[in-house]
Amino acid sequence: MNKNNGVENVKSPGEFTCRVSEQLSLAPDYYLLSLEAPELARAASPGEFAMLRCGEGYDNFLRRPMSIHQVDRSKGQVDILYQVRGKGTNWLSKRASGDLLPLLGPLGHGYTCSGPAGKGLLIGAGVGVAPLLFLASELAARQWKLVILMGARSKAGILRPDAYMEYGEVKTATEDGSVGMQGTILDLAANELENSTFDMIFSCGSLPVLRGVQELSRQKGIPAELSLDERMACGVGACVGCVCQGADGSYLKVCQDGPVFSAGEVILND
Repeated sequence: MNKNNGVENVKSPGEFTCRVSEQLSLAPDYYLLSLEAPELARAASPGEFAMLRCGEGYDNFLRRPMSIHQVDRSKGQVDILYQVRGKGTNWLSKRASGDLLPLLGPLGHGYTCSGPAGKGLLIGAGVGVAPLLFLASELAARQWKLVILMGARSKAGILRPDAYMEYGEVKTATEDGSVGMQGTILDLAANELENSTFDMIFSCGSLPVLRGVQELSRQKGIPAELSLDERMACGVGACVGCVCQGADGSYLKVCQDGPVFSAGEVILND
């Protein structure tokens, strides 16, 4: 089911073989992959993901979950922003224009983009910003006023800030002080929430970042949505390998019930 448009619609993922149109190296171990994927571009909503095949034959047999970073429906193009973390993503980083990639998508529940426009705070650290560009484009088209916070250890980890500036005000933080405020993304978020009011917080990142955003949401009384970054095997809820604990004591499948949850919906354990 898809909750992004304020209604519960059944949406079945598709199996596609997509052609690589371009791949760019943004920084050491960070890549922007552009795919010719018109069916996926038409069907995708912000916060949803795709499972990409990252190997040939039986090598790296399991697919890798990838956030949908940006969509151009008129061109039928889908962009994936990712970090090389192992053998599979290293193989993916070697793909070039014209190569074919099988994928399954769109998958999961994304961010809630329906409802009246307001002021939104988007929070992402490192590659955690990946789904936030697609989200920012949709919210801006719905007349939301956006402040986008990007954090990393150093300047090299601040990924594509110029692209986000098209949709809102961008502020950055680096732990080494090489760009923006010196400190963590949570330091920057706390400072922003101390000085401004927001109607909604949207975030994606590591568990420490999401726990911090969850606590800021509780302290300030501002609703928040969190996109969980979990290892997945199937991506469709069959293997039960990506469960997290629900606040009501239930267990939720990140790939199927998420990856986006409301801040009060989940307990974020290590």
